[in-house]
Amino acid sequence: MWAYKSVVILATGDQPDYWFELALVWFGVSILLLASVLKHRVRRSRLVMILGWVSGVAGSAASLAYWMDGNDEGLFGPAAFVMMLSTVVLLFLVGGEVHKKHMFGRYDFGPRLLAWLYVAAIPAGAALAGLFGERYLEVGLLAVVAGWVVMALGALFAANESLDLAV
Repeated sequence: MWAYKSVVILATGDQPDYWFELALVWFGVSILLLASVLKHRVRRSRLVMILGWVSGVAGSAASLAYWMDGNDEGLFGPAAFVMMLSTVVLLFLVGGEVHKKHMFGRYDFGPRLLAWLYVAAIPAGAALAGLFGERYLEVGLLAVVAGWVVMALGALFAANESLDLAV
């Protein structure tokens, strides 16, 4: 959803309605699912699950608030912030163990990469926007999308490994 939104803005300068805000529910749910896959394989698994649930609930609350109000005032902003913060903390928390234990195969760098992209790509996009125009903020968001793709590939590897162990 963010990739579509970003490409449309870069191409036309117009933001498609709802795509940014409604993507937050899927980011939150994705982090909750990642926490579920990793909960028996990482230290601090209780904290990982709590952060996963916080991310899932906050992302859902942000999207629901935007859908109901049609604007980014009220609950949307704080819920989106909590979703992003819990996501980044969880990714940094599990990133070292995923890499050390080789849980994501050749995508072991995925959690750390995505966490750092959240931290760095948004300010970098803002700098590009300041230099070249507002639509270039989307470059940072596209970098975050690329990080999600790497994370998804790693999570698929981890889930496949879990299934292989169960059989």
